[in-house]
Amino acid sequence: MNSINFAIIGYGSIAKTHALAAYDANIRFNLPFSLNLKYVVTRNPKDIKLYGVKNTIDVEETLKDESIDFISICTPNDSHLEYVLKAVKYKKAVYCEKPLSSNYEDALKMTELVNDNGIKNAVALMYRFIPAVGLLRKEVVKRTIGDIIDFKLKTYHKSYLSSSKRGSWRTLESSGGGALLDLGVHLIDLVQFTLGEIKNINAKNKIYFKERSYVDEVSRCEIELIDGTEGSIEVSRIFAEGEQRDSFEVFGTKGSMKINFKNPYVLEVYLNDTNTVNLIKPASNSNDMKFFPDERNILGYFQSAHTASIINFANSIYENKDTGNAASFNDALKCQRLIDEAYKSGLR
Repeated sequence: MNSINFAIIGYGSIAKTHALAAYDANIRFNLPFSLNLKYVVTRNPKDIKLYGVKNTIDVEETLKDESIDFISICTPNDSHLEYVLKAVKYKKAVYCEKPLSSNYEDALKMTELVNDNGIKNAVALMYRFIPAVGLLRKEVVKRTIGDIIDFKLKTYHKSYLSSSKRGSWRTLESSGGGALLDLGVHLIDLVQFTLGEIKNINAKNKIYFKERSYVDEVSRCEIELIDGTEGSIEVSRIFAEGEQRDSFEVFGTKGSMKINFKNPYVLEVYLNDTNTVNLIKPASNSNDMKFFPDERNILGYFQSAHTASIINFANSIYENKDTGNAASFNDALKCQRLIDEAYKSGLR
């Protein structure tokens, strides 16, 4: 069997998610290739404990290996450009964690590098691969709920309530970025992927724990699309609930559509004329389920969406075609520009 070989740069929590994706891909999906993790590159030696995976602190050694098809960048945001430069030097495809960078200028340089040098690329804006998102996108095109009046997307995390987050690279503007850059990038991308291009964005940002965070912990953004439709996104690192909230709601002249990401297979459609709620699910053989596991085999929507996104990128290399629904560097750059504008609006 053919192999698509890759290396992960970094070995924090998201890198482990990418590593698990490779094993999940090979076990659960009848792929025409084996997705093979060959290297994990770290700044200091690590005891990786993954059979057949080599740990190295020399990224150049990894990139010189002609068998490596792509790298997966899982390092702090401000270091992404460094590794894209090296990947371009060795003509390796690049799969990069979101956001592209901690600032728009570096994100632009990264995008120009891959475009100018013909480097296949994708960004881990993996909510695109949640089946219910694909269903919503289709229903928007069909105008099932009529003209869109408003939309609301929310992501509430609670992990930064813990004082242990003090000193994390994610709490620093230089290396990480706040809730809007870290979490909001997913929601901004979802809006543009499903509803249309964003024309204007205005943000109100808040830092509650000022003694341990230099970046926004809560962000609320008012958004206007190019067709004039208005909506909002809201993200938080410090809102505590029993379960993490990820939701997407669209309201139209004929009804509404809702996604609760805890059930990534179901799109709830309410039709006002008949006062009925329909729960739409994707067919098992549909494109929405191509690289997403069935309900019995899901590892949680977060992990399974990452797995789907990485498989999709590997498959695009195997088939030598474009990356389908995956977010490219161009897509991610649009998000980064909007976030840059939102932060500036929050200072006005």
